[in-house]
Amino acid sequence: MEQAGTGVKRVRDACADNGNKVDFRFTDAFWITMHSKENASNKVPDKVPNKVPDKVPDNLTENQQKILKLVAQNKTVSMSKMAKNIGISKRKVLDNINKLKNYGLLKRIGPAKGGYWKVKSEK
Repeated sequence: MEQAGTGVKRVRDACADNGNKVDFRFTDAFWITMHSKENASNKVPDKVPNKVPDKVPDNLTENQQKILKLVAQNKTVSMSKMAKNIGISKRKVLDNINKLKNYGLLKRIGPAKGGYWKVKSEK
């Protein structure tokens, strides 16, 4: 409890210690803007691509795992049937499908009507 209520000060101090700037703004919402001295675009390509593919399959949500299982059982399954089977909205199914596509685990072959899903195997 001794650190309760000190979050803003601790963030400001940590940024100052690292030579970065942070701005807090209170309007209809609470806004935090952090400014780094270093160019982040120089660091991201070196670190992210090698780490992300190894971690993604372990971090799949239960719904994403269910979607992959449904597709493996029936490659022509519709998003409506996925939603009904899993118990979530079609919008949530679409969000999860897009994440699975970004992870490189799911691909749509052909058009929305008449096409099918393909589960990509892990490398």
